Amino acid sequence: MGRAVAKHIAKRNAVIIGSRNLARAEAAAAEVGGAGSGDYLSASEQCDAALFAIPYSALATAGSLAEALSGKLVISMINPLKSEGGFLRRAAEGSSAAEELKALLPRSRVATAFNNIPAGYLKEDVVPPVDVLVAADSRGTYEEVAGLVAEIKEMRPLYAGPLDQARIVEGITALVLNLAKLNGTGALATRFSTRKG
Repeated sequence: MGRAVAKHIAKRNAVIIGSRNLARAEAAAAEVGGAGSGDYLSASEQCDAALFAIPYSALATAGSLAEALSGKLVISMINPLKSEGGFLRRAAEGSSAAEELKALLPRSRVATAFNNIPAGYLKEDVVPPVDVLVAADSRGTYEEVAGLVAEIKEMRPLYAGPLDQARIVEGITALVLNLAKLNGTGALATRFSTRKG
């Protein structure tokens, strides 16, 4: 999913892919096209905004990047999911991956976005119409993320409220994955209909 989002963001922005494994970062950068690569620390030092697309199990590693990401926008795409009885459920009890990331990066502007969008939706140059739910503690941080989301045609950013609402946003990921499996629909994503009046 990180590569898929990076591919679209790279159309209008300089992108650097960070990884614990430099060879993997280089391969991902080549796939994105025109992106740079480096380890997590060098990528964090060079960026203006960081997009975290790492497994929930690796979240604690973000703490070492607190200084490099101080004052910067950080977007969590992390979905803390676990399988129980054939269903996916949230693994972050009483919190969210985004809130845990904020605790590790206290001087960063942390938001959550892109959680409910399957990577397959982003493989083509034209993205199907989807809504991207963004939770952030300030409207200003939301606007920063919304501007980035809106660069991807057919993606509509929607403000989901403060960062603690990431618990619901991340839970929707489990819901849509379970719905797809139970109903045989293929990949599902969030899209809300609008009716005025």
